[in-house]
Amino acid sequence: MLKTLKLYVYRLIFASFLITQSFYSHSAYLLDPPDIEAKAWVLMSYNTGQIITGDNLHKPLAPASLTKIMTTFVVGEEIKAGNIQLSDMVTISENAWGKKFPGSSKMFLNVGDSVSVEDLLRGVIVSSGNDATVALAEHVAGHQSAFIKMMNQYAERYGMKDSYFTNPHGLDSDNQTTSAFDMAILTRAFIQEVPDIYGMHKEKSFTFGDIKQGNRNALLWDETLHMDGVKTGYTKQAGYSLVSSAKKW
Repeated sequence: MLKTLKLYVYRLIFASFLITQSFYSHSAYLLDPPDIEAKAWVLMSYNTGQIITGDNLHKPLAPASLTKIMTTFVVGEEIKAGNIQLSDMVTISENAWGKKFPGSSKMFLNVGDSVSVEDLLRGVIVSSGNDATVALAEHVAGHQSAFIKMMNQYAERYGMKDSYFTNPHGLDSDNQTTSAFDMAILTRAFIQEVPDIYGMHKEKSFTFGDIKQGNRNALLWDETLHMDGVKTGYTKQAGYSLVSSAKKW
């Protein structure tokens, strides 16, 4: 069983309400929290944004690859705004070279490769490529620091008060934190605002060159769960983490 940050976002279809926070307290829970072996977790209704149940919602924790949810959300918003396109070709810099990320998940990018934004998004969402996050950050904002500033601006815009990002991939950094509550807010916004990009989270594999990688979210293979995303994560500091979304039928 996972023993760190767990998050379940219970998705109700046909929904379009904006997130609100004023009523989030234990007294507002629809269900008493069950005993789950995790440092923090939350179950949210996508339709209303209400917290159904949870524990340690605002506990600051290292986000690991859950950071990539924010990274791809920002990219999706930039596509939506017309600032970049899925078909844009990105030349891979030395900063985004796969060899810069030994021992971690990557898309296996090489310096000088020309890769579309669409493929890079799948390289992040499906393959969890740390190299692909850097390539996208540089394409969107010119350099990583400017993109990280955008990530934190979006966090502030959506009321993610427990979150602060210092890189686009989620590798351990002393100052990078989030909470189960903030990840629920972010995931709900992702589904609402950029559903086409969000839809990539249900893809079970992605092939780049001659390398095929499976989606690390094993819940997608159990059709009885009606899962459609979103992200797993692991680092030594963070432990194991999960954000998942399911549709109610």
